[in-house]
Amino acid sequence: MYYESKKVVIQKNPMSGSGLREPQLLRLTKRLEELGYEPCVYANREMMAADLEQEDFRNQTRCLVAAGGDGTVDDLINRFPGIPLTVLAMGTENLLAKHYEIPRNGGLVAEMIAAGHTRNIDLGLAGQKRFAVMASCGFDATVVKKAHDARQGRITKLHYIRPILETIFHRKRIELVATSPDLPEPFSCELAVVSNVSRYASNLPVNPDAIDNDGLLDICLFRNVTALRLIRHSLQGFLSGEITSTNIYRFSSRMVKLSSSKAVPIQADGDPIGETPLEFRVLPKALELIVPEKAANSKLEQTLIQNFATE
Repeated sequence: MYYESKKVVIQKNPMSGSGLREPQLLRLTKRLEELGYEPCVYANREMMAADLEQEDFRNQTRCLVAAGGDGTVDDLINRFPGIPLTVLAMGTENLLAKHYEIPRNGGLVAEMIAAGHTRNIDLGLAGQKRFAVMASCGFDATVVKKAHDARQGRITKLHYIRPILETIFHRKRIELVATSPDLPEPFSCELAVVSNVSRYASNLPVNPDAIDNDGLLDICLFRNVTALRLIRHSLQGFLSGEITSTNIYRFSSRMVKLSSSKAVPIQADGDPIGETPLEFRVLPKALELIVPEKAANSKLEQTLIQNFATE
């Protein structure tokens, strides 16, 4: 049976971003209606899931919209695999939107949805948790965990200042071991970044050669990490556009496992997801992302959207 896919399902994270961006959500829904679509906005995750469990509703869904930050994106790709997705950046950080130059203007996002240009990209899998941009273990994951443990209401970049200082001045040595079929032997390090795309917080060039649809994860391992070296690496990245050091080792692989003698926090796209040991894998071209035409590799058709994909 054919359904014309006219519903656009929007998940709004009530804890994400600034209320100053709320008008963009209104612009998105208004412009979608003008273009003949039916926007369905949800702040309640359970209500959204219940509607998408209905076959008729799901089959009429053109795409999902993550109206929030990278955490909202990851929530949707984990709960509703197989449905095309796009982003209205409203959160503290949205590296995916920046990477593909998805506009922050709700009206332009609506027109982008109508145009239907898509890019099929890989996803990372950390244990059973999918992520779109990157995951890490070590210093920054510890900061993320502390910031989220202390959060009350919306989280902003200012919420990270105290956790950063605490982690610097009360840092305990971390001993990670990375193993992979593409490593000649287990590699000892103190910080590991696993990237699906080349974007990283503040656009630091941690894994600058990462490609979003090559079926590989790009991994950067840091040895002998100190607060001074982290500051030096950051300044080098900002000023020169590259981070180089004899204490850094980069490689690409479909799989890497991080382990440690004591549990170390792990974050994915800015949210805590667990602790070591954990295995990271790539899911090749697992997400159909609606993007501006210049970033696209295909066109989304107004046809039946299949049931949730099975990996």
